[in-house]
Amino acid sequence: MKKMLLFSLLVFSAAICFAQESQTEDVRKITVEDAVILAADNNVSLKRQKIALDLLDQRNKYSWNSVNPSISLSGTYSDGFVSGIWNDGEYTSVDVSCGGRWSLSGSLRLNLTPSIYTSIKTAKLNYESGIMSYEEAVRSIELSVRKLFYALIFSKESIALQERNMETAKVRYENNRDKYSRGQLSELDLLSSQYSYESLKPSIQSAINSYENDIATFKQTLGLSQDENIEIEGSLDDVIPPEDFIPTVKLEELPSIKKIQASIESQKNSLLATRFTAWGPSVTASYSYNLGGTVDNGSATSGSDSLSINVSIPLDGYLPWSSGALSVENQKANLTDLELQLENEKTSAALLIQNKIKSLYQLKSQISLLDQNVEIAQRTYDMTLRAYNAGSRDLLTLQNASDSLMSARLNRQQQLYSILSAVLDLESLLGIPFGSLGTEDAEITY
Repeated sequence: MKKMLLFSLLVFSAAICFAQESQTEDVRKITVEDAVILAADNNVSLKRQKIALDLLDQRNKYSWNSVNPSISLSGTYSDGFVSGIWNDGEYTSVDVSCGGRWSLSGSLRLNLTPSIYTSIKTAKLNYESGIMSYEEAVRSIELSVRKLFYALIFSKESIALQERNMETAKVRYENNRDKYSRGQLSELDLLSSQYSYESLKPSIQSAINSYENDIATFKQTLGLSQDENIEIEGSLDDVIPPEDFIPTVKLEELPSIKKIQASIESQKNSLLATRFTAWGPSVTASYSYNLGGTVDNGSATSGSDSLSINVSIPLDGYLPWSSGALSVENQKANLTDLELQLENEKTSAALLIQNKIKSLYQLKSQISLLDQNVEIAQRTYDMTLRAYNAGSRDLLTLQNASDSLMSARLNRQQQLYSILSAVLDLESLLGIPFGSLGTEDAEITY
């Protein structure tokens, strides 16, 4: 009997361990880098943009097809026939066959205009612009995922702080209940400590519900099933740049500057295409060949060919009031406007970068102060607790000290998240890899 009980106990223990391991294996742990990869692989918007980019790539590869000649080939064949006449009610056939006749003809036509060059360049510029748009979309998704990930980290740590505070309130209530049973505490103080403990439960449950809703949104962003259990791993302290980071920037490398520069290149090409249309000559070359003959005992063939070249030069484009000349002036005005936008963006971007760096330094400088506040609040709570247990402080003073400690901890975590958001926004503005601020990857020069 003892052996059977021992064996059953071992089997039961093994089953519990297996169930715990299975439950652990069912939880998918996700870091911020995992989240970025999943979002890039599963995001529907990025997949659609990738399809559009592939089409632009094909058009760029075959943009030269506008110089393909137009080729046509045709042929005919007709056989002889038998005919006849009616004469006095009698039909007399007459063979008028002259044998089968056949003919073949082919033509080749080639149009050459100056716009061929601009068409090829337009396809190339559109593809390069598509690459920039796709990369911008990828970075936008990554920025959103990273912010959402660390917002979940902040919520998770905030819930942990609140639960720790509630556990402290619970212990305080249980101690007061023991004191009340021994006649060392009034019923009013007991009820106050019970209320302080019980009143924390709704706010924590609300925070948990909000966290679960955010997790559901996070799964949708990553393309994961809502039935899959995930656990995010990370800390707000892991992504704070060092104290002495000095990011230097080359303005031409900023995404906003690159975007306007790409628009300028496209506008220059459009101006050139408009000039070609208004002033450029066009050449049309055509060649045709005809071959024909009969199919009989004395078959014979004959052929002929022709070549023509036509050159057309528009002259109305040289008139300053013509539509072609006005189109050229309009394109030149658009180009000038884009060049002014580029100079303005360089100035605005430099100021924006300086302001963001100053703001980030200011946020970082406040962390040490918040750390001191947490330390002071912790010491104040500890001393107040000892005084309360000794009977020299009342319950309200202890609760205030507990609330101050909780507030100081949450303020520090909120500050860390604000720093993190500022770091991500600055990295996005600079166009550098996320997580590289303060490293060698971020050191580019003006």
